[in-house]
Amino acid sequence: MIRSLYICSAISAASLFAACSQADTPADHSAPAAPETQTEYFPQIISPDEARVVPFPGHDTTILAEAGDAASELSITSLIVHPRTMGAPPHQHANEDEYFIVLEGGVSFLNGEDVVHATPGTIAILPRGHWHGFWNANEEEAHLMLIVAPGEFGSFFDEVVMNIREENADSPQRIGAIIAETAATRNVTVDMSRLPAEAAALLGPPPAE
Repeated sequence: MIRSLYICSAISAASLFAACSQADTPADHSAPAAPETQTEYFPQIISPDEARVVPFPGHDTTILAEAGDAASELSITSLIVHPRTMGAPPHQHANEDEYFIVLEGGVSFLNGEDVVHATPGTIAILPRGHWHGFWNANEEEAHLMLIVAPGEFGSFFDEVVMNIREENADSPQRIGAIIAETAATRNVTVDMSRLPAEAAALLGPPPAE
């Protein structure tokens, strides 16, 4: 009994000491940390005539959604690839993944070393670090939807057009070089040596020296 009382007294004393110690600690009256500022996003319903058209060389480009439109930071672009034209030369991204959905017509995708002829309904999932490209070798135009994640790369199309206009470039060779140079600033590597023969035929003979 005496031992039990002693234990209870010791526990009570320890609890009292802890309470007093906490009471002696000065209260923290500093202002609470401000919450991190978060971007507020708003819904958008965009009709076809409201979408932004970019006069990108090689295919009609319409910007449907940009990285700053939502927290997911995706970009969505509509591409019309004209008959017997190049869509994009062989290239690989260091920072982005691309998703192509064929809506109308047909295109050929370079997938590593393979060529895949895609019809409407086909989706091409092309992760970063992977060689790919596409072209339309058919006699009718093709309509593609392009989704890029993260979508900051979507501004590439605007940047290419701006660089072409600044230089007033008008030859296909120089325009192609500007596209490759602009891509390089975004850690995208272009390698024309990987272009298959069927796609190279769309570019015509090389310029005379």
